[in-house]
Amino acid sequence: MARGTAPGNFDPYFFYIIPLTDMLIFGTLIASAFRLRFDSAAHKRLIYIANTALLIAAFARWPWHIIHRNAPRAAIATYAFLLLLLVYDLWSTRKVHRATACGCAFLIFVQQVRIPIGKTAAWHSFAMWIQHIAR
Repeated sequence: MARGTAPGNFDPYFFYIIPLTDMLIFGTLIASAFRLRFDSAAHKRLIYIANTALLIAAFARWPWHIIHRNAPRAAIATYAFLLLLLVYDLWSTRKVHRATACGCAFLIFVQQVRIPIGKTAAWHSFAMWIQHIAR
């Protein structure tokens, strides 16, 4: 925000929601996994989903034209890892584990709702306030 630019020609105040929600998602899933560390299956699934949440930035840097510097497409590409987890659950236990369902739903919900929120005047005011405090 301080430089006045953002990746992909986005408004820097809009783009601020992306790393902020990524930290929220990762922190929430890791804290949940820590809390469930004695339930091995739930712990492993939540750690896997938390790491999948971090893959968008890595995928957006790949030199493939379809996802290069395109965060929404990179997010959809990372959902393949969530699909693999769902397939594994169905293959191994014949049902979707509760941690998989809740973790995937949380991840996808936050990633999809942050775009409309980031375009609001209230979010821009919040981002400007944060920038003012940080200086």
